Amino acid sequence: MEMEKEDIFFVEVDNPGDVKRNILESLKEIVENLQRFEKFKETRKDKVDNVNKLRNIIKEINKLVPRLKQSFPEAKIRAIKTVSRQPKMKVVKGKNIPVEKIKKPPTELQKLEDELGQIESKLQGLR
Repeated sequence: MEMEKEDIFFVEVDNPGDVKRNILESLKEIVENLQRFEKFKETRKDKVDNVNKLRNIIKEINKLVPRLKQSFPEAKIRAIKTVSRQPKMKVVKGKNIPVEKIKKPPTELQKLEDELGQIESKLQGLR
């Protein structure tokens, strides 16, 4: 018993209130981090569940599309071309200019077609 008394020693802690407060603040931060991690795990699980649901829905749709195509009557329909309402813009020297206003140099074929058109108009004027 005397030997145990000799092995026991005490350490003085300066400002024990500050040490206790620091420890409690650290524990509080750890608990908050654990709570955030649990929320993250729940969110990740929900995401995986939603992805699996979506995958199953897509599989079902892919199975139903051939049936739908078979139920339609056969018809020869061409695809409708969509017309964009906004003119395409091209940047020229820092300004946006509609593509339609930018004139490209005429190719040799276009020059020949223009000359042919002029000749035909002169012929019609002579008749």
